[in-house]
Amino acid sequence: MTQREQLIAWLGDAHAMEVGIVTTLEKHIADAEGLPKVRAALKKHLTETKKHATAVKQALKSLDAGHPVIREGVSKVVNAVAGIGTSLVKDTPVKNAIADFATEHFEIACYTSLAQTADAVGEKKIAATCRAILKEEQAMAKTLEAQFKDVNAFYLRSLDADEPKRATRASQPRSRTTSATARTKAPARAKPRTKKAPARRKSASRR
Repeated sequence: MTQREQLIAWLGDAHAMEVGIVTTLEKHIADAEGLPKVRAALKKHLTETKKHATAVKQALKSLDAGHPVIREGVSKVVNAVAGIGTSLVKDTPVKNAIADFATEHFEIACYTSLAQTADAVGEKKIAATCRAILKEEQAMAKTLEAQFKDVNAFYLRSLDADEPKRATRASQPRSRTTSATARTKAPARAKPRTKKAPARRKSASRR
């Protein structure tokens, strides 16, 4: 494999990565109910991510690489990181924040490598594209880091709000079930059989 072929392969990975992140961000935006600042930041980055996918696709076309093959290497790693917050549970906003923060740093590493590789191949325009994307990924990582405190506080407050409800439920007397349903009915006693007296033999007639 030549350096140029490696650049094409890695750009294909980056395109697959961005397409996968679009889906993840859409889900995390829906999960961010009650966190307007987080939702606004994710919506902004969703627009950026779609733009990144288009830019990488154009870079591939400039190399006569055609439409990138959806690769599994990088996209699998990103999906695994994003999978931290897949199940809808009480602490979903916190898990999503962790996943998004980790994903941004993974992207930062990818585009740092891509820019350096493009420079080595002599593709200055592609290198500039990767560095422009890198700048936006770094900005989003800082935004997410700044939001951690609010996201954690939001979740912890929800725990305190639930505590009085649990205490109320615990103090309420349990409803008693009727004896008919709570107890297992004893089987009806079988009536003792009355033994029939054996039939008496008729005395032999006198001769």
